[in-house]
Amino acid sequence: MTFKHDKSWENLEIVLNSKLPIKDAWNGVIDFHEQTVPRNYWPLLKDLDVEAEQQEIKTWLEKILTDNPLPEQIVALWIGIVKLLDVNNKERYAIYLTGSDSYQEEDVEWAVEPTYEPEDRYKVLEILNQIDSVIKKDKDNYSFLDWILSLAYCSLTIDEIVRTKLKRNIFLKIQNNLSVVTGHDSGDYIQLSSIT
Repeated sequence: MTFKHDKSWENLEIVLNSKLPIKDAWNGVIDFHEQTVPRNYWPLLKDLDVEAEQQEIKTWLEKILTDNPLPEQIVALWIGIVKLLDVNNKERYAIYLTGSDSYQEEDVEWAVEPTYEPEDRYKVLEILNQIDSVIKKDKDNYSFLDWILSLAYCSLTIDEIVRTKLKRNIFLKIQNNLSVVTGHDSGDYIQLSSIT
């Protein structure tokens, strides 16, 4: 068996729309892929403490907005997924936050030229880097897994944070609603729950 992009994407959307807690949602994504292509690393990915990093991400997001309040024209937030080089020239996964004064759900071009670029907008995510280190051993499937699992982890964990954990008053000082989208700078993205 091989992975199919469209089936994996469909599974991610189903799991995301189910609004499960991060551990259950993550396991739903991993279970689907394990059934498609059995490998010995799936239990390692299921054992990751995906709940622990949520508090760090929440604190980071709230600190950014406290230190750099959103301008009144910002209507959407982009949480990009990137790989950066650390001080030792090692590639590390990170996310970053920007905002835009325009938004179209069906076209992510609004995120290309942000109008809100706060200081300290980058955050290295250890879980993403742990995922990366596990899947790198599967050279045949690495490119596919690198795409879907990083997007799955970010969308599922950030969506739960947005829905249940954020201090909304920090984000909604002017707007009644902020659209939130996460994705790879180089391609695919997914609409998350709005901050309302």
